[in-house]
Amino acid sequence: MERITEGRTITETDLVMFSYFTGDWTFLHTDAEASRSSVFGERVAHGYLTLSVSLGLAIRSGAINPNNFIALRSIENVRFLKPVKIGDTLKVAYSSSRQVGESNRARVTIDARTTNQRDEVVLEFRTMHYENEK
Repeated sequence: MERITEGRTITETDLVMFSYFTGDWTFLHTDAEASRSSVFGERVAHGYLTLSVSLGLAIRSGAINPNNFIALRSIENVRFLKPVKIGDTLKVAYSSSRQVGESNRARVTIDARTTNQRDEVVLEFRTMHYENEK
Protein backbone atom coordinates (compact mmCIF):
# COMPACT_ATOMS: atom_id res chain seq x y z
CA MET A 1 0.00 0.00 0.00
CA GLU A 2 1.40 3.38 -1.00
CA ARG A 3 1.26 6.32 1.37
CA ILE A 4 1.89 10.01 0.71
CA THR A 5 3.44 12.39 3.22
CA GLU A 6 2.39 15.92 3.93
CA GLY A 7 4.25 18.62 2.03
CA ARG A 8 7.27 20.72 2.93
CA THR A 9 8.37 23.83 1.06
CA ILE A 10 12.09 24.32 0.41
CA THR A 11 13.26 27.77 1.52
CA GLU A 12 16.32 29.91 1.02
CA THR A 13 17.11 29.30 4.68
CA ASP A 14 17.19 25.55 3.98
CA LEU A 15 19.89 26.07 1.33
CA VAL A 16 21.94 28.38 3.55
CA MET A 17 21.74 26.11 6.61
CA PHE A 18 22.54 22.98 4.59
CA SER A 19 25.53 24.77 3.07
CA TYR A 20 26.64 25.78 6.55
CA PHE A 21 26.37 22.28 8.01
CA THR A 22 27.96 20.48 5.05
CA GLY A 23 30.47 23.08 3.89
CA ASP A 24 29.05 22.86 0.36
CA TRP A 25 28.89 26.51 -0.76
CA THR A 26 28.73 25.70 -4.48
CA PHE A 27 27.43 28.70 -6.43
CA LEU A 28 24.47 26.66 -7.74
CA HIS A 29 23.06 26.71 -4.22
CA THR A 30 24.25 30.02 -2.82
CA ASP A 31 24.94 32.62 -5.52
CA ALA A 32 21.77 34.03 -7.10
CA GLU A 33 23.66 36.01 -9.74
CA ALA A 34 26.08 33.28 -10.87
CA SER A 35 23.41 30.56 -10.83
CA ARG A 36 21.33 32.54 -13.36
CA SER A 37 23.88 31.60 -16.03
CA SER A 38 23.77 27.90 -15.07
CA VAL A 39 21.74 25.22 -16.79
CA PHE A 40 19.10 25.66 -14.04
CA GLY A 41 18.76 29.44 -14.42
CA GLU A 42 18.51 29.98 -10.66
CA ARG A 43 19.65 28.54 -7.34
CA VAL A 44 18.71 24.91 -6.70
CA ALA A 45 18.67 22.76 -3.58
CA HIS A 46 21.53 20.39 -2.91
CA GLY A 47 20.67 16.85 -3.95
CA TYR A 48 21.44 15.60 -0.47
CA LEU A 49 19.25 18.32 1.02
CA THR A 50 16.38 17.00 -1.08
CA LEU A 51 17.16 13.45 0.08
CA SER A 52 17.40 14.55 3.73
CA VAL A 53 14.09 16.41 3.61
CA SER A 54 12.48 13.41 1.90
CA LEU A 55 13.72 11.05 4.60
CA GLY A 56 12.47 13.45 7.26
CA LEU A 57 9.02 13.58 5.67
CA ALA A 58 8.89 9.78 5.54
CA ILE A 59 9.93 9.48 9.18
CA ARG A 60 7.42 12.12 10.28
CA SER A 61 4.65 10.26 8.44
CA GLY A 62 5.35 7.02 10.31
CA ALA A 63 7.36 5.09 7.72
CA ILE A 64 9.95 4.52 10.44
CA ASN A 65 8.89 3.89 14.02
CA PRO A 66 11.51 5.64 16.17
CA ASN A 67 10.54 3.52 19.19
CA ASN A 68 11.45 0.30 17.36
CA PHE A 69 14.28 1.62 15.17
CA ILE A 70 17.66 -0.10 15.57
CA ALA A 71 19.89 1.00 12.68
CA LEU A 72 19.89 2.27 9.12
CA ARG A 73 21.36 -0.36 6.82
CA SER A 74 21.43 1.45 3.48
CA ILE A 75 20.12 4.13 1.18
CA GLU A 76 20.13 2.73 -2.33
CA ASN A 77 19.09 3.46 -5.89
CA VAL A 78 19.14 7.21 -5.30
CA ARG A 79 18.23 9.05 -8.49
CA PHE A 80 18.09 12.84 -8.65
CA LEU A 81 15.71 13.38 -11.56
CA LYS A 82 14.83 17.09 -11.58
CA PRO A 83 16.19 20.16 -9.81
CA VAL A 84 14.46 21.38 -6.67
CA LYS A 85 14.19 25.14 -6.49
CA ILE A 86 13.50 27.57 -3.68
CA GLY A 87 9.73 27.60 -3.19
CA ASP A 88 9.16 24.03 -4.39
CA THR A 89 6.92 21.97 -2.11
CA LEU A 90 7.93 18.33 -1.76
CA LYS A 91 5.87 15.27 -0.88
CA VAL A 92 7.04 11.67 -0.66
CA ALA A 93 5.04 8.68 -1.89
CA TYR A 94 6.32 5.46 -0.36
CA SER A 95 5.58 1.82 0.28
CA SER A 96 7.28 -0.46 2.75
CA SER A 97 7.80 -4.15 3.36
CA ARG A 98 8.98 -6.09 6.42
CA GLN A 99 10.92 -9.30 6.76
CA VAL A 100 11.16 -10.73 10.25
CA GLY A 101 14.45 -12.46 10.87
CA GLU A 102 16.52 -13.79 13.71
CA SER A 103 16.58 -12.26 17.19
CA ASN A 104 13.09 -10.85 16.77
CA ARG A 105 14.34 -8.17 14.40
CA ALA A 106 12.66 -6.98 11.22
CA ARG A 107 14.32 -5.66 8.10
CA VAL A 108 12.18 -2.87 6.68
CA THR A 109 12.55 -1.76 3.05
CA ILE A 110 11.04 1.53 1.94
CA ASP A 111 10.70 2.42 -1.74
CA ALA A 112 10.05 6.12 -2.23
CA ARG A 113 9.68 8.85 -4.78
CA THR A 114 9.62 12.56 -4.06
CA THR A 115 7.44 14.89 -6.11
CA ASN A 116 7.12 18.66 -6.30
CA GLN A 117 3.93 20.74 -6.41
CA ARG A 118 3.61 20.03 -10.14
CA ASP A 119 3.63 16.26 -9.45
CA GLU A 120 7.01 15.94 -11.17
CA VAL A 121 9.20 13.21 -9.70
CA VAL A 122 12.38 14.91 -8.50
CA LEU A 123 13.95 12.02 -6.55
CA GLU A 124 13.68 8.24 -6.18
CA PHE A 125 15.34 6.13 -3.49
CA ARG A 126 15.14 2.98 -1.38
CA THR A 127 16.12 2.60 2.26
CA MET A 128 16.60 -0.46 4.43
CA HIS A 129 16.72 -0.40 8.18
CA TYR A 130 16.30 -2.75 11.12
CA GLU A 131 13.59 -2.58 13.77
CA ASN A 132 12.74 -4.57 16.87
CA GLU A 133 9.73 -6.73 16.09
CA LYS A 134 7.02 -6.49 18.73
